[in-house]
Amino acid sequence: MISNTNNTPTTDTNFDSSSSFSFNLRDQIIKYLKKWYWFVLSVVIFVSLAYVKVRYTIPQYNVSSMIIISQDESISESELSAFKDLGLLDDSQNKIENEIQIIKSRTLLTNVVNNLNLNVRYFSEGRILEVENYPKSLIEINFLSDDTIVHTKSQVFHVKINSGTSFSFLDKKGKKLSDHSFGKTISSGVGDIVITPSVEDIESHLNKTIKIQIAPVKSVAEGYRGRLSISPLKNSSIVRISLNDPVKEKAKDIINNLVEEYNKATIQNKKQASARTADFINERLDLISGDLTEVDDEAAGYLSKYGLTNDIGAQTQRVADIDSRNVQEIAQLNTQLSLIESMRRFVLSQEGRYDLVPANLGFDDPTITTTVSRYNGLILQRQRLLKTSSVQNPVVVNIDQQIDGLRQVLIGSLNSLRSSINIRLKSLRTQDQYFSGKLYNAPIRQKDLRVIEREQTIKEQLYLYLLQKREEAEITSHITLSNARVIDKASTLSSYPVSPNKKTIFAGAFFLGFVLPFLIIYTSDLLNVKIRSREDLEKVLSMPIIGSIPKVKSKKQIVISQNDRSGIAEAFRILRTNLDFLLAGINKDKGKVIFVTSTISGEGKTLISSNLAKTLSISGKKVAYLGTDLRDPKFHKFFDLPNGRDTKGLTNYIMNAELNPEDIIYNDKEENSFDIIPSGAIPPNPAELLMQERVNSMFEYLQSEYDYVVVDTAPVSLVTDTLLIAKFADLSIYIVRENYSDKRVLQVPENFYREKRLPNIAVLLNAAATKTGYNYGYGYGKKK
Repeated sequence: MISNTNNTPTTDTNFDSSSSFSFNLRDQIIKYLKKWYWFVLSVVIFVSLAYVKVRYTIPQYNVSSMIIISQDESISESELSAFKDLGLLDDSQNKIENEIQIIKSRTLLTNVVNNLNLNVRYFSEGRILEVENYPKSLIEINFLSDDTIVHTKSQVFHVKINSGTSFSFLDKKGKKLSDHSFGKTISSGVGDIVITPSVEDIESHLNKTIKIQIAPVKSVAEGYRGRLSISPLKNSSIVRISLNDPVKEKAKDIINNLVEEYNKATIQNKKQASARTADFINERLDLISGDLTEVDDEAAGYLSKYGLTNDIGAQTQRVADIDSRNVQEIAQLNTQLSLIESMRRFVLSQEGRYDLVPANLGFDDPTITTTVSRYNGLILQRQRLLKTSSVQNPVVVNIDQQIDGLRQVLIGSLNSLRSSINIRLKSLRTQDQYFSGKLYNAPIRQKDLRVIEREQTIKEQLYLYLLQKREEAEITSHITLSNARVIDKASTLSSYPVSPNKKTIFAGAFFLGFVLPFLIIYTSDLLNVKIRSREDLEKVLSMPIIGSIPKVKSKKQIVISQNDRSGIAEAFRILRTNLDFLLAGINKDKGKVIFVTSTISGEGKTLISSNLAKTLSISGKKVAYLGTDLRDPKFHKFFDLPNGRDTKGLTNYIMNAELNPEDIIYNDKEENSFDIIPSGAIPPNPAELLMQERVNSMFEYLQSEYDYVVVDTAPVSLVTDTLLIAKFADLSIYIVRENYSDKRVLQVPENFYREKRLPNIAVLLNAAATKTGYNYGYGYGKKK
């Protein structure tokens, strides 16, 4: 019935808050349930899109392999690895990250693409997706041009098999371009080509179309490089290599071939280092061999000339022993001097070059050993970088500067060591001269022979040492092992594709399909400033709410009749009952005046007022229906007036003193009729007319002759016409239309209520939606 939000709150605050929250939550749930079809439609659309994506997306399979990489640097990787016993090399561990980058390098992947001919792909055209034929297709293309030309070209051929000996080239739309024979040379954008069948029963595949796609080798290698995943297992030397590809066999071949290429590269590098070591030893052997031959010839000639033997006198034995030790030490120092000089010449010859320096030559100075180790390490790092970059690379330039600095440090260290050995050698030679003086009385020839033997011993020791190292280098070059050892060959982890993930896609589609309508409805409600329910009025207004009229679906303007039991008829009956409560205490000796107004045009005040008049007349009351909306009258649309819009009415009565009220009153011809006073001709000055004395006369007459006077007034926010005649109203019904009136204009009737500018004002909600669980018809049927 009549509700008023300006009531004194009860003392049970907790109970009221709980009830309000429960009610609001229920309304929110009902609001979304009423639009269940949007959720169903959205879920169906998204799930359908997910199905299309899954159906038309090429599945990707994951193929992986496990290998173990040796982190111990093989001694054969150094050019002077044979001299490790001299302490010139510093064994160190390779970093796994460096090896991973080598495996993933463009060079190795380019080799894989060339080995497996991955730049040429064959596809069988299906109804939905193209299926790649790997490792073998029905036909095969052969290139007659140089690889350097073919590997940089891009081309697509559509080949239709016509017979066992002929085929046709098609365009993208399937239109024939030209006919050719298998095995014949054909000129194309990638040079001369020959297409041949690769199966014996080619006749059983007639009219099939094969798509041949040719791409540049570099772009194909770069594509696989981006898709290739190489990751080390934690705290181990084991590396996992994985690749996602639509063709499982191709992915397996790529990974296995990549591991083979990596092993080939490491073995080749080690063999190259061993070969350079052997070349260096052979050069030294040639020089030492010549010197040793000369010494042997000199010794043999001296003994033959003077008839000497190797017997030494007893009286000189002790001196000779001491001298012999000195001679041995001198010999060792001379050996080191020889090696130092060889090393100096080798290092000085490296100016502007970047070859590995001989190491582990037996120097006692640890500075030389450390410097050589760092020098060779930088050389190896520079060679590795130059495989994938140029000498202008800032990193390479920085390494070159470090190498040049270490070269100068090494030369200085060698010079310092040579000076130190010369001092020691000078001291030993002085002692040798002393002991030689002691043996002065020995035969001169024996002394000369000792000198020759001394030199012969030095040359022979050096020669035997180099022979031993050469043999070690030869053995190492033939038993070189690769860095990587395969633990698990490439294989698929599962028979199901990793992409597209059907469960994830369908779950995501269902989630989006459910959430999107919710967000749209929530956002729409958030941005909607229209009045959506009676609750919106109760939250803002403190005035009485006289009722709600449901939305009229009929095209008729007067929708109320005597025996009508529809929901809208019951709503107007409830409105009629509520009028009695609001009009209680009003003077019963004269008719009651009911104003019907609104904020703006289009909110339904004429529809409400005309049907309210009909409802009152059905109850047996004598009703007059007066139109005071002089600016935009709509009576001619609701009633059958004699002259339509130009029918005489209130304005004519005000301006023509000769007219009586009876002259402008018309009777509704329908059942339970009521009298109609239209607004009349549209005047240029409506506000001034409503201030005339004859307006008072009209209301006095109507109140004296009728039980109810229903007045259709002008919108209050547009003009002041209604406020000028507000003094005649016993009740003011303010119309607000659901989903049409703006919430922000509710301040207008609220101000009128508080300022009492419209008497006895109450709000009526028009075009209200029927709430779930409630019906104005109370189970009654519609009028039959």
